[in-house]
Parts: sequence; structure tokens; C-alpha cells
Amino acid sequence: MSLGKFDGVHRGHATVLQRVKTHSLRWGVPSIVVSFDVPPISILKPDLTPVPLCTFHRKAELISELGVEAIVQIQTDASLLKLSANEFFQRFFLDKLGVRMLVEGENFTFGKEREGTVPLLRELCDKNKIALETVPSLVENGQEISSSRIRMLINGGHIETANAMLTEPYRISGVVVHGDHRGRTLGFPTANLEEIRTILPRPGIYACSCKIGETTYPTATHIGFNPTFAQDVLKFEAYLIGFEGNLYDTRLNVDFHARIREVEKFDSPKKLVEQMNRDVRRVIEVVSQPKRGPLSLVFRGEGEGK
Repeated sequence: MSLGKFDGVHRGHATVLQRVKTHSLRWGVPSIVVSFDVPPISILKPDLTPVPLCTFHRKAELISELGVEAIVQIQTDASLLKLSANEFFQRFFLDKLGVRMLVEGENFTFGKEREGTVPLLRELCDKNKIALETVPSLVENGQEISSSRIRMLINGGHIETANAMLTEPYRISGVVVHGDHRGRTLGFPTANLEEIRTILPRPGIYACSCKIGETTYPTATHIGFNPTFAQDVLKFEAYLIGFEGNLYDTRLNVDFHARIREVEKFDSPKKLVEQMNRDVRRVIEVVSQPKRGPLSLVFRGEGEGK
């Protein structure tokens, strides 16, 4: 098993989870991930809590797609955060799960104030006859792949670079609500999403896709204000190209592929429509491109650890 936040389930996480799966098959035991319902920092320092890259439900989906058999959710509360590293190890790794082998990243910490480091973990594992493997971080273009770096890229609108580090395209999930229906009058009926719990990319027009039933629709997505109509309310509007139907009150999953352009103010609705037609053609072009191949990654360091 492996314990961690696994926010976004990026390719560095995938490397750890692939090792978990490999060892579970070798040992003939289940492969398990243990993660937190909310990150500990949300209780310790709520003002500093970063907006997540994915919901827990999405995290479980992505981890399952990598072949892990189960994900255990730990409820994060004040009593949990008071556990020393030794107490945390005893309660979760020994008493509750009876771990045979742990696989963790090289920067893994656990217990109160992150006092549990990899050397202490190795000592506790040796004492309790638990095998341990530490996996070096993955780097791309000289920089470590991390959730914080991906979050920064998405916040800046660099979707393609962020996606190259994720196991699946970045997804935003939200509930479709009624808007001002202006898109319909312009010939581009949009689904307005609210109740979004993950980080929003920088305002702009994006090439996305959205699956309804068994059909995936190219989707032109607008994030931001609407300066052409002097609206100062931040909106998330998704135009599912070719879709006809009622989506109100349903939860929609929108996968991001590329940023098309900035939000602009146009002199007239006619000029806006002309640009939107160009946007639609560009979105179809981007979404129809073959899916990218595997990212070329290297280990930082050598060997698999113990």
C-alpha cells in the first residue's frame, strides 16, 4: 500500500502506484491506497489551503484506472493531526490494515508536524518486519513533477503543459444552472456550471471535451467575465458542439485540452459571433487530434530502495 494526498494523480504518483501494483501481485495481497478526505493543512492552516486539483471521487477513479484495487479514506480531524509518527504508524499501518509492504515517495512524511521522515519510516518498518520501497521523484525538463507545480500551471492557463504531467486531461466538474440565456440567442447555447470545487484555469477560451452518455462532444469553454456585454460576474460556460438536449441540474464533467485565446471585448455582438465561429472550428481541430503519447520521464536518482 501507499499513503498520500495524491492530488490530481499525476505521473509521479502513477510511478508509485505502479510499484504498489507490482508488489501486490508478487506478494499475492491486495493493492491499497490510503488518502485523506481533506488535506491536513485545511485544518491546521485553512487560510493557506490550496484549491485541489480533483475531488476525492475523481481521485478514486484515477487511482482505480491505474490498477489499484482499493482506496481507503482517512477522515482528517484534530485528533488525527495530534498523533505522533509512531502512533500514526501503529494505528493505520499495523492495527487497521496489517500492511505487508509500503511504497512511498522519497519526500514522504507522516505524523504530527510531519515529524515522521523516511529514515524513521524505514526504522519502524524494519522493527515490524514490513518491507519498504521509496520511489524517487520524477522530473521533466529538469523540474520535479508535483501537484503544486501542476496547480500553478493550470492557474496560469498552461493546460497542455499541465496535462503532460497528469495521467488524464485536467477535469472540472460542476452542476448546470440557468444563466442569462444570451448564448442561445447568439446561436451558441452554453451550459453554465456552478458548485465547482477544484481550481479554475486562468480566464480565457479553452478547447475541451465533454462526455454525455456514450458520446464525447468537442466543447468550447469560456471562463471569465463578459466584457462585450459589460458583465463583471465570473462565469464558467461550456458550449457542447453538436449536443441538443436539457442538461439543467445535472453534473457535467469537462476535460480541458488547450487554451485557445484570451477573453476579449468586441465592438458588437456580430463580431463576437464571428470570433465564436472561429473558436468552434479551432476547438474541433484540437479535440480531434490524436491523443498524446507517453511523457518522457526519468528518475531522479538510481535504484529502487529497499
